[in-house]
Amino acid sequence: MRYHPLTILFKLYQLIKNSFFIIIILYVIQGRSDFWLYEYGRYAYIVFIILRILYITVSWWKETYQWDKQAFHLKKGVFVRNVSTIPFNKIQNVTRQTTLFHKIFRFTSVSFETAMDGADDTIKFDVVTKKHASFLTNLVQKDEAENTDETDNKAESEERVEPDQETKEFKTIHFEPTKRELWKASFTSLSFLAIIPITAGLYDYVEPFLPKLEGFGESFLQSKWLIFLLSLIAVIIAVSFGVIRTFARFGKYKISSNERYIYIDRGILNESNFAIEKRKVQGLQMRQTFMKRLFGLTEVTLISSASPGANDDNVNVNSLYPFLPISQAYSLIEQLLPEYQLKTNMTRLPKKALLVKLLRPSYVWLIATALLIYFKPKPFDIDIAWWIYSFVLLGLIILQRILDYVHTKYRIDEEQVQWWQGGLTTQMFVTKRQRIIEIATSQSLLQKLFGAATLQMMNRSTPVHTETIVDVPIEVVRFYHQWYKERKTQIKKDENG
Repeated sequence: MRYHPLTILFKLYQLIKNSFFIIIILYVIQGRSDFWLYEYGRYAYIVFIILRILYITVSWWKETYQWDKQAFHLKKGVFVRNVSTIPFNKIQNVTRQTTLFHKIFRFTSVSFETAMDGADDTIKFDVVTKKHASFLTNLVQKDEAENTDETDNKAESEERVEPDQETKEFKTIHFEPTKRELWKASFTSLSFLAIIPITAGLYDYVEPFLPKLEGFGESFLQSKWLIFLLSLIAVIIAVSFGVIRTFARFGKYKISSNERYIYIDRGILNESNFAIEKRKVQGLQMRQTFMKRLFGLTEVTLISSASPGANDDNVNVNSLYPFLPISQAYSLIEQLLPEYQLKTNMTRLPKKALLVKLLRPSYVWLIATALLIYFKPKPFDIDIAWWIYSFVLLGLIILQRILDYVHTKYRIDEEQVQWWQGGLTTQMFVTKRQRIIEIATSQSLLQKLFGAATLQMMNRSTPVHTETIVDVPIEVVRFYHQWYKERKTQIKKDENG
């Protein structure tokens, strides 16, 4: 079965979209330039477009897919044929995205992410009808349901609900942001600052075409009141841009679940619908930037074996709402994944760990100081001694290390491990013992003197997800290793039980 014919148009749309700035530079800004690079570049780009159109058309004709009760069978390649079979039970996540292009033609796209590493780690249908996308999704989820213990008929019905189906009959809605929360997110994300580089870039191109003003016009442009007025207008435009951008990205946001799946729906212009099976969640990660810490907010990311990418807004589709209050984030996690019990009571590092952090040499500071001694810079024509910049940088590094010591905490329970660490930005990592694939320990000479070590834990992901906690007491590291060894005993009990 061939992919939908609109796939050709969609790939051409992506081609033009991704090379938009090249087109502007070659044919608009430098359209009359006789410089050989731009002149031959225009011809080369036309040849590239023609060849790309031919390739897209031929690949659509030759690439096919089919399915049976257990797997997808894909045939790809134009010059080199590649036939692959992807079993349904290897699929970890399902993502549906409906961009403005899809909305115009009333279609959608669907991606199936697997735990495999390579060119075939994702099965993507760029353009499909919504009915066919639902059929393919149900095909995968139905196979997964048949491979799990199903003792409850109602649960079986729930598992067949489509990820994008707007119904509350089988899904429990856990979170929908209010307008107040969206306004708060607009300022916390600082997305309005994105307009500054855009404006600066446009000004560089427009400046040569601006008329040269003399006399009153020149003095008016140098007026402090005019500068204040223009700055105020720029701030209003920037804030408005940030608010609109945030509402467009996180409007219609909804986190829901049933007994087997977690669903994350988001977006107004570009919609995305993400579904992940609960048992395939490898761990959780909570991140706080400096601004989010000031407002008491956090972002929770679901770690899975597959590696779902970011959509057009550069927001990971497997991320829960990025501006959750911490208490609400804890509650939401326990609702979605009851097996994860987050605790606020955690163990801090001993005081000797702070001494280790402060005594550790900073190569960044040493290199920066050497460069300052050599160049003796004077930014903005401010005459300040080079050693002042060096001391300021050293102070920031010391502050970062002190905050890292203050924020670093850990907790280990019978089946769960929980870390919290960071300086100006912080993050917490939570996983189950059975989800950890490897534990590694390293110890520097300085750490040996103070009886500390660095501990790493790796979870199955693409790429492998690694978490590191530094300057942990050596006796705690040994306890972690013993705790991890008992994982085999627990797995055998689960298999026999």
